[in-house]
Amino acid sequence: MRRFRHRLKNTIFEALAGRQQFVDYYKKAIEEIVALGITQEQMAVLKKYGLLAADNVTGFYEGRSGEGRYQTLVQAIQHVKQTGEEAYYVEMDLQNLGGINAVLGHTGANEIYTKIAEVIKMNLQPIASESAFFRHGGDEMSAILVDTNERALVMGFEKVKSQVGEVARHFNVHNAPHPKHANDDAYKGTGVHYGYARITPQHEANPSLVFKEADTKLEMNKRKLSVNRNTTMQAEPYAPSARLANA
Repeated sequence: MRRFRHRLKNTIFEALAGRQQFVDYYKKAIEEIVALGITQEQMAVLKKYGLLAADNVTGFYEGRSGEGRYQTLVQAIQHVKQTGEEAYYVEMDLQNLGGINAVLGHTGANEIYTKIAEVIKMNLQPIASESAFFRHGGDEMSAILVDTNERALVMGFEKVKSQVGEVARHFNVHNAPHPKHANDDAYKGTGVHYGYARITPQHEANPSLVFKEADTKLEMNKRKLSVNRNTTMQAEPYAPSARLANA
């Protein structure tokens, strides 16, 4: 299959994937990239699009600055146009980050955020031939998934929902009150809200419509959950799975 991401993927994307301390050692990392044979001109292009930085909490690509998320979407649209493969953009919100901060403090909240990001990537990356994950806001994440289908995406999020519930109970924040809705059970705990949009060749004229479509579905899902409490927030007896036993 033809890869949709930057042609330097094998030397940049894979070399830096998962390096959560990249931001702290930015200068040293650039020196290492140069040692790999990447030119200053090529680095300048990657820096422009925000593809040389990884968020140090989630490990996802930095989407809060630069054009990395947008340009990766543009590449995905072109890929779909050329190959006819099915691809999706997924918008995600981490519920009640402020409430978790209030209970555990900033460091503790970051630890949970890291675990949840790992759950997301562990369940969504395998369903696609190509994937790119971004953190583009304080509690906002996104993913571009190529060569997958809607059923696999929905099933993947069912696993995410269940496993994030385990994380919440493991850290005892499954009933953490929301700072703005302290008396409303619908807002307690944490979880991952999501909405998605299929990427089509028609989006070539206005790629930003993909973001808008996914965000609209995300907000619709959040409104539904305010009426029917997300099952990941239910206070169930905690029985840690093997993967969380050593968390």
